[in-house]
Amino acid sequence: MFTIENQASGKFFRTNGDSPLLEDALIHGLNFPYGCQKGFCGKCKATIIEGEIGYEGDIPNGITPEEVADGMALLCQCYAKSNVTLAVNELDSVADIEVRSLPCKVQSIKRLNHDVVQVFLKIPGSESLQYLAGQYLDLIHPDFEPRAFSIANAPSNTNVIELHMRLIEGGKFTHFVFNELEEKSLLRLEGPKGDFFFREGSKKPVILVAGGTGFGPIKAIVEHAIATKLNRQIYLYWGVRDEVDLYMDLPVQWADAYDNIHFVPVLSEPNSDWKGKTGFVHESILQDFEDLTGYEVYACGSPVMVKSAAKSFVKQGMIQDNFFSDAFVFAFTTSNAGEK
Repeated sequence: MFTIENQASGKFFRTNGDSPLLEDALIHGLNFPYGCQKGFCGKCKATIIEGEIGYEGDIPNGITPEEVADGMALLCQCYAKSNVTLAVNELDSVADIEVRSLPCKVQSIKRLNHDVVQVFLKIPGSESLQYLAGQYLDLIHPDFEPRAFSIANAPSNTNVIELHMRLIEGGKFTHFVFNELEEKSLLRLEGPKGDFFFREGSKKPVILVAGGTGFGPIKAIVEHAIATKLNRQIYLYWGVRDEVDLYMDLPVQWADAYDNIHFVPVLSEPNSDWKGKTGFVHESILQDFEDLTGYEVYACGSPVMVKSAAKSFVKQGMIQDNFFSDAFVFAFTTSNAGEK
């Protein structure tokens, strides 16, 4: 096993050298810049400060012999032959990432409960989408206005995109997804978009607040935190109506597997058998945390939930700049707003 360290950020990961350095970096949650991933565009160039790398075959077209002589490498094509110290500016803000329009194919559709589906989109060929955990995209179908959906998987395998879609009464597009959309259907996506993303530079403990399918981008954040071996304390609160609306059991698995991840489901309209917390999800957080001064909060869900959380958390000590949110606005037959 080789240790790969990015001197620019201080981050490192381990690899056996069987995969390109870029692929290993993304798997471990490092936001190295890239484009085509085929060795042509040159966006993934980095400076090799120490160590040995190699290519399969000739030097790729995306880098010149002069650049190689100066210690540059194309991370999407090179492999570690020893421990490597390199320097590359990782992407840590939305300003660093290009918004792209890409074709995609529906890889799979799975119903997670009575009103939520999980859709996987595959970006064909050598194309891919680079994004930060928490961002969203616009999904485009020729028969509908563009619809916004949060990306529900961590940015480690970015030619496959996971979306969670809730069936909205009066929502033409989600009705189409639930009743007519088929696997292998061709769509188009545009993204990434939004300034809601996980701030990795902070050392503050994190409170994640999800309402309904607001769990999607929260899932991406948690998976990214796990991939990067984040040791900050993470408190995940998921607010839904009834137990059936907790459409994935991943939070329970995370809490069992990692000492720094804690999960609290909150039901607003539970049946008589429910023994856990009830009421509004933000009120449960207020009950559990007397002082929110030292916390970062990430909230995803309805505008009412997000607004209520922001207002009440500030009163309980939260610094306004430590509150990050994405409010889901649903599109009905007469609206062009997103159906996130």
